Amino acid sequence: MIALHGRVVASRRQCVVARLRGARIGDRVAIGAVPATVVAVGGERVDLLPHGDTDCVARGDDVVLEDGGGRCILGIPLLGRAIDGAGLPLDGLPPPQGRRSARGRAPLPSERAPLRAPLWTGVRAIDGLLTLVRGMRLGIFGPPGTGKSRLLESIARDIDADAVVIALVGERGSEAQARIAACDGRTTVICSPSDRSAGERLAAGELALAHASVLRSSGLDVAVVFDSLARYAEAARELALAGGEMPGRGGYPPGVWPQLAALCEQAGATANGSITLIATVLSDAADAADPLAEAARSYLDGHIVLARRRAERGAFPAIDVPASLSRPMAAAVEAPHRAAAARVRAALARLEDSREARELGLPSGEPQLARAVAAESDLEAFLRQGPQSVPACETLDALARIADTV
Repeated sequence: MIALHGRVVASRRQCVVARLRGARIGDRVAIGAVPATVVAVGGERVDLLPHGDTDCVARGDDVVLEDGGGRCILGIPLLGRAIDGAGLPLDGLPPPQGRRSARGRAPLPSERAPLRAPLWTGVRAIDGLLTLVRGMRLGIFGPPGTGKSRLLESIARDIDADAVVIALVGERGSEAQARIAACDGRTTVICSPSDRSAGERLAAGELALAHASVLRSSGLDVAVVFDSLARYAEAARELALAGGEMPGRGGYPPGVWPQLAALCEQAGATANGSITLIATVLSDAADAADPLAEAARSYLDGHIVLARRRAERGAFPAIDVPASLSRPMAAAVEAPHRAAAARVRAALARLEDSREARELGLPSGEPQLARAVAAESDLEAFLRQGPQSVPACETLDALARIADTV
């Protein structure tokens, strides 16, 4: 193995400049004991993105690039394990043996398969009205306190996938510890808590999709639970600003959006397997002034909106069904399911649109609204769910019964 050596020229909080010949963008290096990634090359000088604390980095420190840098352990050996953004264990166990490329890529259009296989989660409101499809990209939008973490925990535990990759980007340390403790044999937790550098947080998100790509190439259907896309974008924003990019709309430099799109595009179905991306966005999806929400919705195949008004009433999961959508659902579910879901969604929309008028006691002679009001308690019982998983067959039976009444 050939090792190339260089020296640190300058060091900033988020970026290190080094003189290093032979480096390419994406290569991994070591600045002393601090791992880093090459993010820009100009002549013999390179910009390095550290994945650790840079307080100990000084001008003149050694920088080492090894042949095979940019590689770490991925794939089947990592199931049941917890690692950080550099691929180092977080579960106290020794590193698994084997080395695979840590660079993920999006499938070519010719490599993609149609999104036509339902993916059951055990959550009634999702399976019945917002059915996930293997290979789709779903965003969960909502302000703080609306139950995103609770919903993600339920999905990660009960989703009908061969493997689950949980990416915790900028998450609280206590939340990360709980996820690591609950890690089972089909799950990998890749975590970079909120106190880690922007480079480490960014690396954790990218490593999660790269790991999922290796699992997909092994023939598995993989679910990537990504929490959160907003904190990933914030890390990309910090690094772009530190690198001299000018801020754009909402304070995000223009380079953040292609980076976000490249991450999301790695999900999808192929002839071998699939990656289904389920990502949270700490935002109100209806807020047109939020550039992150607007960009995320354009990259995703569907969105689930969590409503604060439902959470305040103790209705969990607090899904606002009329405001939510799964675009691939229509092509993936059978006609009776599709028709029943459409009728129930229409009834929920009528109840929501008429809520203020009904609270004021204003009469309505519309027969469809009258039927929806009569079935309101059944609709609410269908949407509310405790921690237990509900089999898809039971969900579809209950949906059909309610659809016949509305």
